[in-house]
Amino acid sequence: MLRVDSAVEKHHPGTQMGVLAMRNIQPKTPLAPELAASAMEAIRSRYGQFSRAELKALYPVKAYVDYYRKFGYSYHVLGQLESILSGKRKVSNASGLLASMFLSELESMILTAGHDLDTLTIPLTLGVTSGAEQFQSISGKVVATIPGDLMVQSGNTVISSILRGPDFGSRITDATTSVLFTLYAPRGVETSALSSALHHLENRLRSVSPNAETIESRIYPST
Repeated sequence: MLRVDSAVEKHHPGTQMGVLAMRNIQPKTPLAPELAASAMEAIRSRYGQFSRAELKALYPVKAYVDYYRKFGYSYHVLGQLESILSGKRKVSNASGLLASMFLSELESMILTAGHDLDTLTIPLTLGVTSGAEQFQSISGKVVATIPGDLMVQSGNTVISSILRGPDFGSRITDATTSVLFTLYAPRGVETSALSSALHHLENRLRSVSPNAETIESRIYPST
C-alpha cells in the first residue's frame, strides 16, 4: 500500500506511518449514540483535567507539538481536543465513518487522514515536500506545501501533508465504500501507540460496518 521515500529517514529519522485500508464500508450508517457517548467520556476522562501546557507535554502529543513547532505551527488536533473539552464543539455521529476517524484521532492524539481508496493510485508514497508541490486542500482552496514537511502522494498528486492536511479530491464522501487511513507518526511516537490506534480505529469502523473487510492494517518504518 505504501512506499517510503529515502528522504524520509534523512530528514525525519524515526518516522513511521500506520495504514488501514478497508472495503465494504457503509458510509451513511451513523455511529451508535452509546458508542459516541462512551468515546467522549473516555476522552474527557483521559484529558479533561489537564491545562493546555500539560496537554502539550503529554505523550504522544509532545511529539507532534515538537514537529509543528519546527515549522512555526501549532498542532491542530490539540486545538480540536480543547474545543471538545470546553464544549465549544460537538461530535456529529451522522456519518459513522467520519465520526469513527475523528473520535479515534482524539482518543489517541495520533494525526490521522482519511481517503476514499477508490480514488487513489496504489502504492502511495510517503515523502518529504520541497515546497513546490500544490494541491487542493479539503477546504477546496489550492495550497502550496511547506518545505521539509512529511507528505503522502498518490501518483504525482499530494493527498495529504502534516501541516496542510488532507486533499479535496480523495476526501471521504457519502458514496465512499472503500477507505484508506494514514496515521502519521513522527519521531517520538512509539510503535505500540501506533498499533493500538490502528486497532481501535478498525474496531470502531466494524461497529458501523459489520461486513467491512480489512485489506491492510500495517505500520511502515522509514528504513
